[in-house]
Amino acid sequence: MSSSVICAFSAEPLERASAARMNAEWIAARLADPESLLLPLYRGDPLIRENGIAFLSAAARAEFRDAPLVFLGLSGERAVFAVDASAAPSPEAAPFADIGRYLPLREAADALSDREIAIAGHARWLFDWHRRHLFCANCGAPTAVADGGAKRLCTKCQSEHFPRSDPVAIVLAVHEDHCLLGRSPRFPPGFLSALAGFVEAAETPEACAVRELREEAGVVLTDVRYQFSQPWPFPSSLMMGFIADAKDRALTLDRKEIEEARWLSRSEIAALLGGEQVSDVRLPPRFTIARRLIERWAQDGEDR
Repeated sequence: MSSSVICAFSAEPLERASAARMNAEWIAARLADPESLLLPLYRGDPLIRENGIAFLSAAARAEFRDAPLVFLGLSGERAVFAVDASAAPSPEAAPFADIGRYLPLREAADALSDREIAIAGHARWLFDWHRRHLFCANCGAPTAVADGGAKRLCTKCQSEHFPRSDPVAIVLAVHEDHCLLGRSPRFPPGFLSALAGFVEAAETPEACAVRELREEAGVVLTDVRYQFSQPWPFPSSLMMGFIADAKDRALTLDRKEIEEARWLSRSEIAALLGGEQVSDVRLPPRFTIARRLIERWAQDGEDR
């Protein structure tokens, strides 16, 4: 993926070392290595200093007692781990809060590099998955962390459980020189984005894009074109981005899902991207795939 279209959380800066992480002795050796790095998170939010994410020496693990720990990958020869500080009563009481701040990832993302966003997102994703899979879906027995956090193993039936992504189709509908943006009731007025929905069983992402736009906005799509994807750790989605032609601009909104939707012209979008104010519209932040879809359509014209 070129840098012009790379989406935040998609940078893949670490070598996952899939074979090595299966060796418990190798993981233990990396944790004992003074060159290894440790990223603390509190309920999915990374420890941030003024110059970015606070990567600590692996020796800092001693301050977290029995806190959950996962291996994220290798940065060159250095192992990178993440530790979950969520057992603390508050982010201010968590270890090493005196050297930085446990900042909500959505809030911090605009100020972080692609590398830092991807590493923090990977850690947040894994910890959330581990918290939700403490018991075996096959027999109900407790599960244990294995392979450095890359899977969980049932302590009774030995079933292996691996992190799974929830597939989501996000689509920018376009008609001539206009694109459709909308918002759900949980977002404030004027905060508009491309429309999205979860892929259902036995459904392709393209079919999901067509169905979601029809159900939520009454828009009939044709020529659905895949653009790029983005891991989305809130909590564990894989966003697949599309641009698609709309038959017309007629709207019939499902108010339970879409509170507001507008067709905006390419010139209006260009003005918004340039920092101008257009009505009360606010575009999605730059770390979202919705923003990258909008930018690609408005600026690059590379939508096929």
